[in-house]
Amino acid sequence: MKNLAWSKYKLLLVLVFLVLFQFIININTFYVSDPLIKMIQVISLWDNNWTTEGIIYPAFSFDPDFLLSPFNDGFIFKNNDRLIGNYPIAFTFLYSLFGFISFQYLPYLNVLFLFLFIHLLNKNKINTITIIYIILGTIVFPLLLDFSENGIFLVLGSYGYVNLWKAHIHNEKKHWILGNIFLGASLWFRLEGILFFATIQFTILIIEFCQKEFKFTKLLRFERYIIFLFILILFLLWNQYSYSHPLGTRYLATYSNSGKSFLTQLQLFLSMIFTYPRENGYSFGFFLLSPILFFALINSIKVSFQNRKIEFHTMVVSFFILLVGITSPNDGITLTGRYFLLSITPFAFILHEQFENLKAKKVFSYILITWNLLTSLIVLVIFYFTSVELRKIQAEVKKIESPIVVATNEFISSAFGLSLIEKKVICVRNKDLVPYFYEKLKVTSENEFQIVTVAKVTKYIANEQDIFNELSKSSSQYGYQCQNEIKVGKIMSLQCKKIKTK
Repeated sequence: MKNLAWSKYKLLLVLVFLVLFQFIININTFYVSDPLIKMIQVISLWDNNWTTEGIIYPAFSFDPDFLLSPFNDGFIFKNNDRLIGNYPIAFTFLYSLFGFISFQYLPYLNVLFLFLFIHLLNKNKINTITIIYIILGTIVFPLLLDFSENGIFLVLGSYGYVNLWKAHIHNEKKHWILGNIFLGASLWFRLEGILFFATIQFTILIIEFCQKEFKFTKLLRFERYIIFLFILILFLLWNQYSYSHPLGTRYLATYSNSGKSFLTQLQLFLSMIFTYPRENGYSFGFFLLSPILFFALINSIKVSFQNRKIEFHTMVVSFFILLVGITSPNDGITLTGRYFLLSITPFAFILHEQFENLKAKKVFSYILITWNLLTSLIVLVIFYFTSVELRKIQAEVKKIESPIVVATNEFISSAFGLSLIEKKVICVRNKDLVPYFYEKLKVTSENEFQIVTVAKVTKYIANEQDIFNELSKSSSQYGYQCQNEIKVGKIMSLQCKKIKTK
């Protein structure tokens, strides 16, 4: 009883640690890039009383063509004469229902999803040390820190997986139905839910063939996959009706222009599972972060070959990683390996089974554990120092007051965070957009604007100064005078006012 109670306390501490670390890094500073777009979609839906998915863009009258978007390229785009975000309506609608509380508290709801995930693993007799590792030693913990759909997607995918696994073993109608419903719901949050369901069904089919248990009549049982297919059809019809494409906003934003060669896709795959050089350094792949999972998978495959028996969890993980690797539009960018999130649950079962084999290899296990501790710590340190830098930038841009703020890159414009709902902030991301900006300025007859750029140019943003200078130099041609250059921390600004004619 004491051991059981202590195990529960350990798992409770994991939940507390998630909330505590979110508080330490002030998770609200991370409303940049993805979390920023997601929250703006939620707030827009709330403010529009759920009448439209259209994004609130204060500078829309100034920039109706959305060429001066303050957001990262492709994150928000025009579709059917409206601005929409690339994140699914299921996620934004769900969180918009919580609009009666302060939006800054929404990321803390991830602890509820983590609790449900822990409960599922614990209920299925996964030992405590494995559960703690699966959360703190993999992509799970960092993906649950900021505002995202990852928490609910992990829960839906995991509950769906466990039910289909039990349906495969016991052939109970209840588990087939629940598995279909959970995984059907998951695809509304991320497209990988479709790949995961297909992988599970393919694994079940292969095992039935190999064990000579396959019967064609099994495929005719509606509970086996019909419910999922029904939900999938609804998903496709909704997307076609709302966005003019059956796969929806995620596909339009990330997949539609992602035609790649085999070599490029292979490089992405390597970047996701291990590492690969990129412009800003090497990627931090799934198994590079969690080498213990790689050991467990390889050892499980080895055991399967030796016993000439297909292991359900091993086959699902192997096929899913391969399928995601050959279809992904990118490597996950900030945290490579994020597309493998649903593989975490079958990995929990694999690691649980392989734990004794790992402990038997003492020296090797110490090396893996040390490596895993270091990589997990590095990720947390990166989050901490990123929050420090973001707070500095956000404090600096908060002081800027102008009818129109003109940033020279998306990092600066997105640093305005959720105030982008209220402020006219635009981004002139290249010199070719300078004439367009001034033409729009002439039409709207704004009296003043402020140019904001980085004070120090680096090799990654070498063209910043060129854009800044072009904006400043061109101002006089359009009847504006730019002066009073101010440097505050990492930000440099220039006030521009309309020249009064006598």
